[in-house]
Amino acid sequence: MSIRKEDLHLLVDLVNDNDTKLVYDLIRVVIEKDHEKEIIVEADNSPLTEKEKKVLKQAEIDIKNDDLVDWDDLRA
Repeated sequence: MSIRKEDLHLLVDLVNDNDTKLVYDLIRVVIEKDHEKEIIVEADNSPLTEKEKKVLKQAEIDIKNDDLVDWDDLRA
């Protein structure tokens, strides 16, 4: 599957302000992976919030019910 950079821009625009640091760090890891021999990514082992638990539970239900959206359908 080929993802256009424009699609990435759209996704970045949707990122919640609270998650911008995480997204930035993930993108940096991808960009720098070819330039470094060892990449260190810090784990976030903090307890999940109630909202995060609800989102995770719903995601598990959606996966179990095969209620997923195909990436290509989003661009249509």
